[in-house]
Amino acid sequence: MLVPLAAAGPSRCVATWTGPVPGCAIRGEVVATAAGMSEKGAERALRRQLDIVVERTVAATRARVPTMEPAQFVTCAEAIQAAAFVNCFEDAALAVPAFCFVSLDDPTCWPGDVLEVDGLPGWRASEVGRDKMCAAVDARLVAQDYTDLAGRRAICAASCASKAVVSCPQ
Repeated sequence: MLVPLAAAGPSRCVATWTGPVPGCAIRGEVVATAAGMSEKGAERALRRQLDIVVERTVAATRARVPTMEPAQFVTCAEAIQAAAFVNCFEDAALAVPAFCFVSLDDPTCWPGDVLEVDGLPGWRASEVGRDKMCAAVDARLVAQDYTDLAGRRAICAASCASKAVVSCPQ
């Protein structure tokens, strides 16, 4: 469900969905955020990010419960895209290049270190910062060489895609 808004400048969008629904065994809440130069750009970026979050959440769910069949997730992407509550709003601060901080509040996946992104407009720093954090999380897990590395990587990839926060204070 899209909340209409006539935003002309840089915008941020947030999508939330709660399941399960028939054909999608994801339980709980799915959250995705994205930003763009315009509301339409932010909404397109959000739809892409929501697909990534769903894909990684399915992989994490299957890593936690390997006996689940792929058929239990066959309609997840479509169901979540169709039923997610989407809210977009203009954020003029996203237009200017900024020094941004990237964090992930998930102690099972990340020790709490804050990463930095500098010199990009806030709307672009959002995506770059999230990608930077998720790559760092994955590299840290690989370096730690856990026994169930594949499962832990899937769980942390889902967490990072959904929970990484990029803040660009003015």
